[in-house]
Amino acid sequence: MTTIETTLAKLRERFPNTIRAVKEFRGDTTITIPREALLDVARFLRDEPALRYQLLSDITALDWYPHQPRFDALYAFRSLEHKTRVCLRVQLDEQDANIPSLTPLFPGANFYEREVYDLFGITFTGHPFLHRLILPDYATGHPLRKDHPLGYEPVEFTHTYDEIQPEKPNAVQPPKPRQVVGSVRGSPTAIPIGLPDPQTPWSATEAETLLINMGPHHPSTHGVLRVALEVDGERIVNAMPDIGYLHTGIEKTAEHKTYLKAIPLFDRMDYTSAFFNNLAYVLAVEKLMDVDVPERAQIARVILCEVNRIASHLIAVGSQAMDIGAVSVMTYAFREREAALDIFEMVSGARMMPSYFRFGGLAQDLPIGFSDAVRAFVKMIPPRLKEYEDLLNKNPIWLMRTRGIAEYTAEQALAHSVTGPMLRAAGVNWDLRKAAPYCGYEQYDFDVPVSTRTKADVLECYYIRMEEMRQSLRIIEQALNKLAKTKGQPYVTNNRKVAPPPKQELQNSMEALIHHFKLWTEGFKPPVGYAYGCVESPRGELGFLVSSDGTSKPHRVRVRTPSFANLQLLPLISKGYYIADLVGIIAMIDIVLGDVDR
Repeated sequence: MTTIETTLAKLRERFPNTIRAVKEFRGDTTITIPREALLDVARFLRDEPALRYQLLSDITALDWYPHQPRFDALYAFRSLEHKTRVCLRVQLDEQDANIPSLTPLFPGANFYEREVYDLFGITFTGHPFLHRLILPDYATGHPLRKDHPLGYEPVEFTHTYDEIQPEKPNAVQPPKPRQVVGSVRGSPTAIPIGLPDPQTPWSATEAETLLINMGPHHPSTHGVLRVALEVDGERIVNAMPDIGYLHTGIEKTAEHKTYLKAIPLFDRMDYTSAFFNNLAYVLAVEKLMDVDVPERAQIARVILCEVNRIASHLIAVGSQAMDIGAVSVMTYAFREREAALDIFEMVSGARMMPSYFRFGGLAQDLPIGFSDAVRAFVKMIPPRLKEYEDLLNKNPIWLMRTRGIAEYTAEQALAHSVTGPMLRAAGVNWDLRKAAPYCGYEQYDFDVPVSTRTKADVLECYYIRMEEMRQSLRIIEQALNKLAKTKGQPYVTNNRKVAPPPKQELQNSMEALIHHFKLWTEGFKPPVGYAYGCVESPRGELGFLVSSDGTSKPHRVRVRTPSFANLQLLPLISKGYYIADLVGIIAMIDIVLGDVDR
């Protein structure tokens, strides 16, 4: 019996009248349940020893306007032990679009539920702070609803202390926990923006605390991020990330493009590792269309993504060192990254936004000299990594500013939906290249760096990323040897549903010319349903849920970005540390704000 079959059997045994439907499509399992059972079913999936779905990887929604029930609320859970993913579906009517919050069970549901509330208008009862997350409070409507037009959404930073409304001196106030008070991007009223963790190891005195802003334009926030800080002296009492300043509505825009024309949109999310954005999207659409990919294209995808992983980790390590004071490491890291960007330019003509992967393969074959350039890159990186370690690993200032800073456990990371190097730094062996292989990763011999410590911290995340770069080099060397055996083989599928006819056919066949024209102008039409494709990006699980309504444009493209989930851990891991430590903590998370806001 497979794990999915076991899951269904256990659910039917425990909740005999709860499961309303089970849908299997393209290898994904979706279980429809009533909203009244959501908390109990989610708790059972998490706690049942035979299942252990410990990671809530995503929460999103689909809008089927004008049909009723209008909304599908989708909850994706992962069992790390059994390497299985299952999705719960709750249907909601437009007039009664509310559902219980999962935050009591999974703290990582916080941002996800606020995002769905913000963009779809679904209410999560029992959520500790149900306010808009990406758009300002004064925004009207919910952009991802189908009856909301595609258009400009103004977002501005207008926080001033004049907007904090003091309590009336003679008013009788009920007892309440101490909270940070301030307005969030233009809100006309004062609202709580964070609450202390009752289990924090450090407790501020009852003295008056101060609310200050770090960002949104701050050199150490790695993008347009505002962190609202409540401080007692230089100690952090609360640190609430305020996001949305870089929100461009990519998911909404994708609904108005054909599947092919949406590819360049996603390059611009995580602009330090655009190949992963390309790959996750095309994998989801290939799964939706049931398209095979030639071996040469699979190998090329692996090589380019692993080079991109190194380039991204170079930025992570270099910027982390610079934030803490070792400016030279940043200069050296960008020197090596230039060689990676030269390879990307050779392949696609672009250094940062390649848009090179296509459904069923590549946009064009790899150019002459590609393998030589990659081999030179692979030879150059190891001594440079050793150079970074010589500068940092025994540096007393570096060790003092990183060891023991922002400690968190594996349980806390999983509860907050953290993936990637931050999860492995806490001792959890989870990497999608091993757990759910794609692009033939099961054929490569490499190790997943995992910490042996009981708690992760800033230094441990640095160690993990350094070792991951070395493992990427191992993968690239094996892939180059495989690539040499595929010379002359096709680089794109011959499935004419998604791939255009070869150019030589266009000169001799009117049918081929018409097909080429219609494919680029009208696009293809996948079957009705949705498919999920995911990759192990430098920051963790990057997944695309692509929903089709049978037309040539996506019904919905949901992007599960790792930076968005990982950032949720910031309030927990920064409490009790100094303001000066916060720059290193943000660098440890390695967020990219385009990846957060989309």
